[in-house]
Amino acid sequence: MPYNSLEAERVGYACAALSIFILCCRIGILRWRREPVDLSFFLVVLSIIVIVGRIVCNQFYLRFGTANAVLHDPDFPTHGDSNLLKIGSILVLLARVLLTVILWLQICLLLLFYSRITSGMTWTDRLTKATWITALLTFVVIVLATFLECHPIQLYWQVQPNPGHCVRAYVQLLLQCIGNIIIDILLLTIAYPLIRLTKRSLSEYISLYTLFALGTFCIVITVIRVSLIFNEHSSQTTRSLWASVQMFVSCFVANAPIIYGSLRVAHRNRLSQQSALSFANGEPLTRPSRLGRQCWIRIDEEIALKPRATITFATPLAAIPHDTEITRAPP
Repeated sequence: MPYNSLEAERVGYACAALSIFILCCRIGILRWRREPVDLSFFLVVLSIIVIVGRIVCNQFYLRFGTANAVLHDPDFPTHGDSNLLKIGSILVLLARVLLTVILWLQICLLLLFYSRITSGMTWTDRLTKATWITALLTFVVIVLATFLECHPIQLYWQVQPNPGHCVRAYVQLLLQCIGNIIIDILLLTIAYPLIRLTKRSLSEYISLYTLFALGTFCIVITVIRVSLIFNEHSSQTTRSLWASVQMFVSCFVANAPIIYGSLRVAHRNRLSQQSALSFANGEPLTRPSRLGRQCWIRIDEEIALKPRATITFATPLAAIPHDTEITRAPP
């Protein structure tokens, strides 16, 4: 049974609010930790803007109606108002593009995250570059399919005569979801070496397997979305509701590792500061090594980020620059 417009609106608002909350938490925590502003910061800000734009589009096209909605329900309130149907149908196309932008921005955030924690491994570097290219190509193809599936484009808001199946946008849906699943699998493949690393504590293994579970869950949600939309013959309310759900899941999966990791690093730093204040006289003081910007998953030295400078523990602490990584002296 298809969802009604009110249900789709409520779920859309809830998912948008939760997604924006997650993204704002990421920004707030990183600024609290005084992290430098980088590309990921701008991607998060852009994600918030796009989410707001999509929810505005949803609000209007669910009320104005679309040609697809009228073909499903001849008694739709705006059946006789061709101007509102045209506006609603155009807003649906815009909303589909905005959803693609949101999903692919989260993919970019995950790629930046995995690139940092797996840097140094040749095959993962190559796979990461291939994933960037795949993300770019699939994005372009999906956006083109959004506008070109119906030709001419006026068929998107045509009711009489029947425009055919193109208004249901099955091609656009399949391209978006299949592309998303393929990229999710590539991301899981990039992160796979982390599980194979030895010398992991139980909590680190739990964190890594949770990361994989989140990626798998995102794929499951995508499959559920496709099956339900096909089952409801591409009902616009069903498409809108499950697009909102997938948007929220993608935001959670892409940002939860950074949020959790930042809090964990902050907690570890606080414990380190407390230990430094209480150390006994004559006891050597060493600083914990850092991988780049203190990633929450400690990587073995052979795949760690290349250090900016290398010093040994024999170097006096006072002479160590603040942003220099420390390594053990060679045997």
